[in-house]
Amino acid sequence: MRIKKLIDNSLHVRRSDGHDMTVAQLLADRFEMADAESLHKQAVSPPASGIWPSFLMNCGGSLMKPGALGFIGRGELRFQGDFLRLTANRKSGFISTRQERTKLPLSALISATPHAKQANVLVLQLKPAHRVEGVVGNAPGLIALDDADAVKELLELMNLP
Repeated sequence: MRIKKLIDNSLHVRRSDGHDMTVAQLLADRFEMADAESLHKQAVSPPASGIWPSFLMNCGGSLMKPGALGFIGRGELRFQGDFLRLTANRKSGFISTRQERTKLPLSALISATPHAKQANVLVLQLKPAHRVEGVVGNAPGLIALDDADAVKELLELMNLP
């Protein structure tokens, strides 16, 4: 971290790998010398804007038979580094719904893939040990996003193995 006006750009420094360079060159070169672990940490940290990417989703379902991950109808899916935050309606009582939020850790997912026949549908498969309220068994969650590009963008952000 550099404090303004305390260190000049023309000051010479030595990197941990032994290269001598100016502060300006070091700042310009900082991404090239980053190792894979630090690049992963950068991907998980909040974006510079402070706003996490969000997607409109449709979980399907009805009061009689909830859709993906126990949610009903339209909602919002937000990528937050190591988590997916889902906000949508869930069944509450006999015939009513209420808006609920669920934080789903990426470590709880076995896989996240686009649907074979519908490009705008994301298939989320949870690990058997991870339970989500409203989900019966280990059925995959089918979440419809706005278009195939949104599915592709979310999969790139999640970067699951």
